[in-house]
Amino acid sequence: MRRTLLALLALIALSPLPSGAANVTVRAGDTLSDIAARYGVSVGSLMRVNGLRDSNHVEVGQTLRLPSGAAAGVTAGAGRHTVRSGDTLGAIALQYRVSERQLMALNGLVSADHVERGQTLKLPSNAVLPKPKTAAKPKLKPVPVKADPNATSHTVARGQTLTQIAKAYEIPVASLVSINSIKDPNQVTVGTKLMLRATETQPQTAAVPEANVQPRPQPQTSAAKPKPTSQPKPTSQPKPTAKVKPVTTAKANTTKPDSAVQPNKAEWKTYGPLQVDWGNWQLMGGSEVAPTLNRDGQSLYVAVNCSAGKINVTGANGSWKTWIAPQSAFERDLLKDRCKSSKG
Repeated sequence: MRRTLLALLALIALSPLPSGAANVTVRAGDTLSDIAARYGVSVGSLMRVNGLRDSNHVEVGQTLRLPSGAAAGVTAGAGRHTVRSGDTLGAIALQYRVSERQLMALNGLVSADHVERGQTLKLPSNAVLPKPKTAAKPKLKPVPVKADPNATSHTVARGQTLTQIAKAYEIPVASLVSINSIKDPNQVTVGTKLMLRATETQPQTAAVPEANVQPRPQPQTSAAKPKPTSQPKPTSQPKPTAKVKPVTTAKANTTKPDSAVQPNKAEWKTYGPLQVDWGNWQLMGGSEVAPTLNRDGQSLYVAVNCSAGKINVTGANGSWKTWIAPQSAFERDLLKDRCKSSKG
């Protein structure tokens, strides 16, 4: 019986190695179980392939054949992985789409259940590595406003806002908006040249967006003027181009607006969050209308109806809102001051 077993072992040892098998050299401290775990094979298969009789004895420098299917012949690629807290070999293998056996064989790991934090693992050449992150473009810093007290204009630089420019030159935002006819104070383009003072040929008027122009009476053209030799009939009086009647809900005089005239020099008065152009009130449909800026420097119109004791304003789209009685102190002051000025 013993002779038969020895002959069988010798036959196994001399039999050709299955395709895909490879060799491994025993290193100092290696045991057969270590090698089997490293390459993902069983101790019995190692013994059978190599004709070993004692699983507790291998010699340093001894060459062992690996069974087919062992994770041998794995080559390291350029990738590396540093073990972090909570990492497991299975999770690392899944992350890079490789097998645990490949990682164990490449890094000489004895157990798939033990990796140490801070340990650097080689990754197989077939590992799928994450794409390198593209470097984020550095954010350009805004250019500070350097005010020249003798300057008459300012060119907008990167990151500068209308509020910052006005503060640096110690002038109201409303003045910048008016002088430069700015439609949207929140969108000032880099490179825009802003005038800091109104010139003699440029009246300082409120900058009104196109959407809000319709309530404003237009200047009467020379073609529309009546002939000096003939007295125009009341019925032939040219109608102003603005057809908006602010008075809708309040009972008030609905006479036609006075003939349009060139705008006066702006005279800003503050009422709460509003800057009202006091020098350019216009009579319209029995109410008085004036160009106005809100707290953000956006243009709108405010209307006062003294006989009804109500006020109204235009919205962002240029349409009038509902007539209301003053709700806050600054609204009451606005109505009171305008009505008192009208009587005077």
